[in-house]
Amino acid sequence: MKEENKSDVEKSSGKANELSFEEAFELTGHGKFNHLVLFTCGLIMLNVSMESVGMSYAITAAECELELTSRHKGLVNAAAFIGIISTSFLWGYLGDRLGRRAVMLPSILASAVFSVASSFSTNVWMLLVLRILTGCLISASSATVYAYLGELHVNSRRAAAIAWGSAFISFSFIILPGLAWVIIPGKWTFNLACMQIVPWRAFIWSWCLPGLVAAVMLLALPESPKYLLASKGPDAALPVLAKMYEWNHGANNKFPVEKISNTSADMNKSGSGFVGAVKNIAQMFKPPLLRCVIISHVSMFAVFMLSSGLYVWVPDILNNILHGADQISVCQIISDKFANATLSSKDACHAEVSVSVFPISMAMGAVFAITYLSIGVFINKIGRKSLYCGIMFICGIATVAAAFVPHGGAATALIILCLCSGCAASILAAIAVDVFPTSLRAMAMCMMYMVGRSGAAVGSNLLGVTLDTHCHMAFTGFGVFIAGSAFLMFFWPKPEKVRAEMEQQGFSY
Repeated sequence: MKEENKSDVEKSSGKANELSFEEAFELTGHGKFNHLVLFTCGLIMLNVSMESVGMSYAITAAECELELTSRHKGLVNAAAFIGIISTSFLWGYLGDRLGRRAVMLPSILASAVFSVASSFSTNVWMLLVLRILTGCLISASSATVYAYLGELHVNSRRAAAIAWGSAFISFSFIILPGLAWVIIPGKWTFNLACMQIVPWRAFIWSWCLPGLVAAVMLLALPESPKYLLASKGPDAALPVLAKMYEWNHGANNKFPVEKISNTSADMNKSGSGFVGAVKNIAQMFKPPLLRCVIISHVSMFAVFMLSSGLYVWVPDILNNILHGADQISVCQIISDKFANATLSSKDACHAEVSVSVFPISMAMGAVFAITYLSIGVFINKIGRKSLYCGIMFICGIATVAAAFVPHGGAATALIILCLCSGCAASILAAIAVDVFPTSLRAMAMCMMYMVGRSGAAVGSNLLGVTLDTHCHMAFTGFGVFIAGSAFLMFFWPKPEKVRAEMEQQGFSY
C-alpha cells in the first residue's frame, strides 16, 4: 500500500540517486513544513498591512494630544506608504543578493522597535519620522515574502499557497478595528518611562504582535532552497530539501536523495546584480511592453489611491458621520466640524471616538474578504478585463455619490463599496502578468505595486489637504479619475501579440 502512495519520482530513485533540483524538490512533498511556511508568511503579510493602515484608527484619538490638523493626519496616514515606496526596490535587490529570510527576519524585528517607539511620540513630526522609518523596514517583508512563500512550495501548489497567504491581508481589516474597539475607548492611563500612556499609544503596541510571532517562527524555518541553489550551488540547497522532507514525512524518514545534479538551468544566478536589474527595468520601457507598463501602472495607481488612500481616512470620516446629524451629507458634516474647530480654542478640543466606528469597520473587513472570494469564483466566468472594468467604474460612481447623498447610513454603504476597489488589484495583476516574460515578471510586479503604493500616499495626502474645505471636489475628483481609469483597459494589447514580439527578441514565457 505504501508503494502505491509513493510519487513517480520516488519510485524511480534509489537511496543514492542523483536528481535534478526540481525532481528533488517535488520529492519533499506537502505537509507540516508547508503549513508552517504558509502561516508564517500569512502573519508577515498581516503585519505589513496592519503597520500600513493602523495609524488611521489611532489619529482620531491622538488628535488633541498631538494637535493634529487634517493635513497632519494625511501625512501620518501616508507615512508607512512613503517608507515602503522609497525602499521597495532596494529591499527587492537585497533579497535577491542576501537571501529572502536573511532580509525579512531582522527587518521585522527592527520595524517592531520603531513602531513601538512611534507610540512615544510627543509631536506630529516625531510621529511622522518614526512611521516613515517603520514603513522602510516593513518594506523588506512586503518585497520578499511572496518570493519566499512561492519558492517553498512545489509548482502544483504555489498559486494556491500565495492566494491563501494573501487572504491574511483581508484579516487585518477585521483585526485592526477589533483591537481598536477593545483598546481605544478605554479611559485608563499609566506612567511608563516618564510618559503617560493612554489607550491610543498602547493600541500601536498591539498590532506589532503578528510580526513578532512571525519573526520567532522564521527562526525555525530555513532559507529558500531555490535562492541557495542560485547563490551557493546544489550542496547548499540539499540540506534544506532534506529538512523539508523530514518535516513532511516524519523524522524517521531520511531524504532519499544524496546529490543534486548541477545543471546550467539550476544555476540561474541573475549574476549581473544591480546592473542586470537596471537593464531589466529599461527593457520594460521599450515597445511592445511600454504600453502595458503605462496602462498597468496608471491603473494600479488609481486602485490604491482610492482603496488605500481613502481607507486610512475611513475611521475619521465614520466618526464624523456618527457624531453628525443623520439627514445631512458627509461633506456637510465635515464642513461643520471644520467651521466649529476654527472658532473653538485649542483647550476646547475633544477627541471623542464613537465606538460604533469599530463594528462598522469590522463589517467592512468581512465585505472585503467575501469580495476576494467572489472574484475567485467569477473571474473566469466574466473575464478578467470585464470584471476589472466593472468594479472600477462602479466604485468610481459610488465615490462621487458618497459625497452628495443626504443620509449618513447610505453614505457609509457607498464608502464601503468604494473601498472594494482594492480587490481589483489582484485582477489587474492577473491581467498584467501575462504579458511580461519570465525574466522580467518579478521586477514588473514589484514596480507596479510600488507605483500603486505611491497612489495610496498621494490619495491620503490629497484628502488631508482638501477634505475640510473642498470635500465635494475631493470626492468628485477621485471618483471621476477612478471610473475613467477603467477605460484604459480598452487600449490593452492582445497578450498573444506581445508575447510573440518578445519571443522574437529572445525572451521566454
